Amino acid sequence: MNSNFVRWFDNVDRFFERLDASFKAMNTSSVNMGEKNTELYSEIIGENYDSSFVNPRFADYMLGGGYGKLCSFVSAECFSMIGLKFDKKASMMEPFMQMYADIREMYEKGALSYDSFHNRIYKYLYDSCDMFSHDRIRDTLTARDSVARKIVTGSLGDVWYLYRYGDHITENDIKMARFLNVLPPDRIEEMAEVFTRGYRRGFETTGKPFDKKRSVGIIYRIGFERLVKASMDQFERMGLETTLFRAPSSAVMGSIIGKGGFYASSANRQADYDHVKDAAFFYDEALIKKKLDAMKKAYEEFKEEADVYGGPAVMEVFGEEPFNYEESPYAMNAADSQKRLETAFKSRLGAMANEYIKGEERSFTIIAYPTPDIGENFKEIFEDTVALNCLDYNIYNDIQQAMIDVLNYSTHVVIQGANGNKTDLTISLQQADDPDKQENFENCLADVNIPLGEVFTTPNLTGTSGTLYVKKVFLQGFEYKDLYIVIENGFVKDYSCSNFEDEEKNRKYFKKNVLNDHDTLPMGEFAIGTNTTAFAMARKYGIESIMPILIAEKTGPHFALGDTCYSHAEDVKVCNLNKKEIIAKDNEVSRNRFENPEKAYFNCHTDITIPYEEIGRLTAVDADGEMTDIIRDGRFVLPGTEMLNEALDNM
Repeated sequence: MNSNFVRWFDNVDRFFERLDASFKAMNTSSVNMGEKNTELYSEIIGENYDSSFVNPRFADYMLGGGYGKLCSFVSAECFSMIGLKFDKKASMMEPFMQMYADIREMYEKGALSYDSFHNRIYKYLYDSCDMFSHDRIRDTLTARDSVARKIVTGSLGDVWYLYRYGDHITENDIKMARFLNVLPPDRIEEMAEVFTRGYRRGFETTGKPFDKKRSVGIIYRIGFERLVKASMDQFERMGLETTLFRAPSSAVMGSIIGKGGFYASSANRQADYDHVKDAAFFYDEALIKKKLDAMKKAYEEFKEEADVYGGPAVMEVFGEEPFNYEESPYAMNAADSQKRLETAFKSRLGAMANEYIKGEERSFTIIAYPTPDIGENFKEIFEDTVALNCLDYNIYNDIQQAMIDVLNYSTHVVIQGANGNKTDLTISLQQADDPDKQENFENCLADVNIPLGEVFTTPNLTGTSGTLYVKKVFLQGFEYKDLYIVIENGFVKDYSCSNFEDEEKNRKYFKKNVLNDHDTLPMGEFAIGTNTTAFAMARKYGIESIMPILIAEKTGPHFALGDTCYSHAEDVKVCNLNKKEIIAKDNEVSRNRFENPEKAYFNCHTDITIPYEEIGRLTAVDADGEMTDIIRDGRFVLPGTEMLNEALDNM
């Protein structure tokens, strides 16, 4: 067998030597901790990744015969052991270490074949489900002491504490922590109040039982500890304990790029992307059933804690330069049958979570801040973002209500592009039976989504057809040029972009990252973003390409492919501030939830925003055919909305 296996074993051994050294350095000087942290991740930083076994291309070059994929998987999974080590969960590392030892023993005995290698990884994923699921649910739902909690509530005077997480720490993370640590206390309190007040408002505006809740989970980027601590104190005064939990990284839980816990800068975003589908490569019916059974068992054990868990409070960040991911032909590529299993698994898992953390009783909030890697204008952008998060709630309520008053009597909306934008799309709207008491758009202010600035609805799928086009857009960190989507009766019929010369490569890129490997998706949301202040800020600093979707979706009309905004909570009564009930919460797909719930949800939701200057007309049309322009030639023209043009005119 290929002698490069010896090199691979040596490489894995050296990784764990670095891990031990980094862990032992925790109680030494900050300089030593920083050096050990860099050494720990050195294998995948920058050009080192080209000759790393974590890189599927290099692993295939060295080992070939399918072994490269398997060795690359194990090497990538090594990095998920870092969090377990620093969280002092050594027992959870044992299944991986035993798997690695067994693979080595098979090699030394000359008994290592592709099948035996594959089967041993499968056994690791299968046998670890119970342990990892229990750990994940416990950490999410309970307020027990954790390493993160001790860090946040400890001394934040010197940024050396960042290395105690074990995550990859960069100069950007250090600068962020130092910046927040010298802000005046009242400034931190004000920022935290916007965050925590938005969380509470999410319950109040939807009529959900806030007084019943006892815990909230904060998801944050490492470096924001001072703001997290202030938020924890404010939540505690509301009667909520805070849970802080690490973002999952092990393939046992399913490799993901999105963050579902605290996290730091990625050591290598291409490496993340290369391994995003690793888990699905091993999926079969038995493994999916085992994973679901394990999660069910964990939820049952913590069902009382789940009942009083309010949902997540999320601090997002922006500032990193967009990254052009490359599709590696050597990465693990799940078969179509495995992709279908993954989709079904996510759907069942979503339904299970909704059973224990009831959709009609939970809420959330999301806010975003820039980080220093946004560039030399960081401090100015940060201050402008703080101001953006504090825009007047009442003024925007009145402006957006003027739009809803027209849209509520409309049967459809027509959107036509301008200035090279080829959009020509008709959105079919649901009708209120009693417009005096019901509305078809939600007036979205600063509660679950901060900053404020949109009205949104769930459109009818039937009758929603046409072409959606954007010259350039970033969706969940992925860039798309000349994005062209054909919609027919609410579903994606065709699509393309001009990222690559090879058209098939463009289609695969879109299918993987927007359709999430579905053959099609419905249009789950239509919205009109009204935050022209955010649009002007992005243009002022030239940061449109790195604005998070949380803000970007408020800077123009947008359309979401996937589930509706009310996914798993369609039957919860929701009202606008005027006490009118919102009736457009489900569509022809999500109505399957009653008889065939697995066909009701896709477990994804991707917003696509068209900037104002690319809108020729956005027109509401009523049952009599009367047309009312809301946006014309990139400006708001509906009476009562003119104030929104001030930010655009002053750019």
